[in-house]
Amino acid sequence: MHELTYTSLADKNISTKNLNDILHTANEFNGANAITGCLVSHNGQFVQTLHGEKRVIFDLMDRIKMDQRHSNINLVWEGPAAKEVFPGWNMAFFSPDDYTNPSKGLLDFEKKLITLSSFYKADSASVRIFWSIVKDLCLHQANQT
Repeated sequence: MHELTYTSLADKNISTKNLNDILHTANEFNGANAITGCLVSHNGQFVQTLHGEKRVIFDLMDRIKMDQRHSNINLVWEGPAAKEVFPGWNMAFFSPDDYTNPSKGLLDFEKKLITLSSFYKADSASVRIFWSIVKDLCLHQANQT
């Protein structure tokens, strides 16, 4: 088993439909290829950790790099993994359209991510880095408001 974590910048015109398409494609591909991980899209940025067979996740990274819905892809960690960390594929996504008060909804979303990052016990360097970046994304936004 191998793992990696990367960050990227979302295209400025990315839509909820684009994000739903990413989620659908990822669920199908990852399920068929024994890949697990977590993708967070927040404040125009992506951070993702992937776990699976080394060749398969690097082939997937090559596909991800070709996706025009994001840019500035930065591999922040890769290495062997002792075990699978995430039991399934997940994408955390906040849509202002789902809330009558988008500012409060966003704050609640950020608090949940920060709380999860604080309590999530990971034996994995990739996952620790992943949650550190997610926490920074949320705290950076909170400090700007």
